[in-house]
Amino acid sequence: MATSANLLIQQGTTYSARIAIKDADAAAINLSGYNTRGKARHSYGSTGVLIDLAPAVVSGSPANWDSLASGLVDIALSASSTASLPVAQGVYDVEMYNDAGTVTRILQGKVLISPEVTS
Repeated sequence: MATSANLLIQQGTTYSARIAIKDADAAAINLSGYNTRGKARHSYGSTGVLIDLAPAVVSGSPANWDSLASGLVDIALSASSTASLPVAQGVYDVEMYNDAGTVTRILQGKVLISPEVTS
């Protein structure tokens, strides 16, 4: 079952979040062989995307491939990409998937985009 958390994204600012994926015993899940995807929309039935969250598995360096076992996924949005977002409250989710067809939702919730006053 996916964890629920609300995201607050401020227009015109850099946004980052790290997701720690754990199993039922609170052990980090090894993400070798998995990719991630995530989007925010105005509502569950919306066809338009507010923003592609572009979550990425934290893969480390060749000297530290064991970081895949850390179960970490990062979301990183630039200030220029958040500046173009509409002020809105929507929904989002993040999934992990592999070539075998396994898809697991790892995070979901509401996304609140607050307006920028200073630019």
